[in-house]
Amino acid sequence: MNRRKILELSALVLLALAFMAWLAGLLHFGKISPGLAPLTGVAPPGRVLVITETRIPRQLEVPGQVISPSLAQISSQIPGRVTKTWVEAGSRVKPGDALITLFAGEYQERLNQARAGVAQARASLDQIAADYQRYRLLFQEGAASPREFEAMEARFKSAQAALTAAESQAGEAAVLQGYAVIRSPASGVVAERRVAVGDLAQPGQTLVLVYNPDLLQIEGEVSDSYRNQVRVGEALGVAVPSADWRSQVSLGEIFPISQGVSRTFKVRTTAVKDQKLMPGMFARLSLPLKSTAGILLPGEAVAPIGQLTMVRVLVAGQTQLRQVKLGQQVGEQVEVLAGLNPGDKILLPLPEKNDR
Repeated sequence: MNRRKILELSALVLLALAFMAWLAGLLHFGKISPGLAPLTGVAPPGRVLVITETRIPRQLEVPGQVISPSLAQISSQIPGRVTKTWVEAGSRVKPGDALITLFAGEYQERLNQARAGVAQARASLDQIAADYQRYRLLFQEGAASPREFEAMEARFKSAQAALTAAESQAGEAAVLQGYAVIRSPASGVVAERRVAVGDLAQPGQTLVLVYNPDLLQIEGEVSDSYRNQVRVGEALGVAVPSADWRSQVSLGEIFPISQGVSRTFKVRTTAVKDQKLMPGMFARLSLPLKSTAGILLPGEAVAPIGQLTMVRVLVAGQTQLRQVKLGQQVGEQVEVLAGLNPGDKILLPLPEKNDR
C-alpha cells in the first residue's frame, strides 16, 4: 500500500515537472524556431530598384502657441468702484471706445470747485485789468505817481498768475475726472474683462485685455542644440490643429537668451492673420534643418507583416524578405534608417492596370 502511494506521488511529481518544462518552452514538440527564411525560387515579376543614397531634408517639429505681442493690459489710473461695463470678451473696439466706467463723484466735485475758482479768478482779473488801464492813463498824464502805477501793475500781474493757476487746477481736475472712464487705446478684440459692476478698481490693476487679431504670431521653444541651424527669414510650416489651420510663414525672431531649466530658446514667426486663430491656441512649428545623406524608398516598396516592416530584396536572382527600420515620411517616400545599404536591389510591385 505504501509502495503504491509512493508511485502515485512520483507520477504526479513527474507530470508537474513536465508541465513546468512545457511552460518554459523547453519542450517544442515540432515547433518551428522563430526567424525569417529566404524565399526560394525564381524572383516574382516586379520592378527592380537599386538603392542609392540621397540628400534628405530635415525638419524639427516643436510645440508652440498662438500669441499676441500687441496684447494690451488696460488698467485704471485712479481708484474707484465700477459703475458700468461697456464690453464683454470678444467685443470689437476702436480707439477711444469706453470699456469701464468708475464712480466719479469725488472727481466731479473737484472739477466743479476748480471751475468755480477759474470763474472767480477771471472776474477778479477783469476788475483789476480795468483799474490797471485807468492807472496807466493817469500815469501817462502825470496824475499818478510811479510808485502807485507799479503797485497796480503788480496787482494786475498777480491776478493774471492767479487765473493761470486756477485754469491749471481745473485742467488737472478734468483729467482726473476723465480717468473715471477707461477707454481702449487701440483697435482690437477684448480678450478678457476682469471686473464687474460693484468691484473696486485700484490704480495699476488690469481691468481689460485687448489684442489686435491682425498682429498674431506663433511662438515655440527650440532645444539649444539646434541654435546654429535656424535662421531669421527662413520659411517654416506652422499648424494650429484646433483651428484646422496650416500655413507657410517666415521665422521672424530668435531670442538670444536660453531658458536655464529647459535649455531651450524661443522663436517667433512673422505676423499671421486669420479670424480662426486666437491667442493661447496650441500650435506646431516645423523648422527646416540641414539636409543629411540617407536612403529613401517609395512607400509601395514597404510591406507590413504583422508588427514588422519588410521589403523584398533581390539576391542572386532570388528574393528575400528583409526587415527595415523606417524614419520620417518625405512626400510619397519613406526614409530607411536600418536594414538596407547602397547597392542593394529591391523588388517593387508592378503598377496596377486599369481594366476598361
